[in-house]
Amino acid sequence: MENTQKHIFIIGMMCSGKSSLAPVLSKKLDIPFIDLDMDLVSILGLDIQEIFNTLSEKKFRLLESTYFLEHIKGSQHIYATGGGLVLNKNNRASLSKYGITILLDTPIELIYKRLIKDQGKSRPLFIKSPNKENLKKIWNERKEYYAQCANLMIKTENKSLDIIAQEVIEYINQ
Repeated sequence: MENTQKHIFIIGMMCSGKSSLAPVLSKKLDIPFIDLDMDLVSILGLDIQEIFNTLSEKKFRLLESTYFLEHIKGSQHIYATGGGLVLNKNNRASLSKYGITILLDTPIELIYKRLIKDQGKSRPLFIKSPNKENLKKIWNERKEYYAQCANLMIKTENKSLDIIAQEVIEYINQ
């Protein structure tokens, strides 16, 4: 895959804005986007909470990884990844090998407010323990992986999706 044809991967915590940013970037860059979680929900006919309850988190992560690793072999896309995609070493290697990875760095306090406003919908790791301490624990388990994978880290607080998208585009066009 040539540099101009690399995928764009958006990573970060739940409710960091990955699924919101992907369609904005898609429109601006004229590159199709894929929301991994929404694709899996569509394929399985279950929401994320039901997938976790029915199959377990471990099996969900395996399905997510298998789908991701197969799909990235195709044409260029923008990917809104699941927050836990980076937990798998093969996924982390593929993020580096097949694309440009953008980390949306969103403060825990803001993520918590978004989750409470959204009532934690389809956020099984939050619903299990709906508090800031749980979010900090998840962040601490993943932050090293996020940093390892990211080509660009964008602090999202007080920024519109258009401003964040412009930062991504400027980085890509360097």
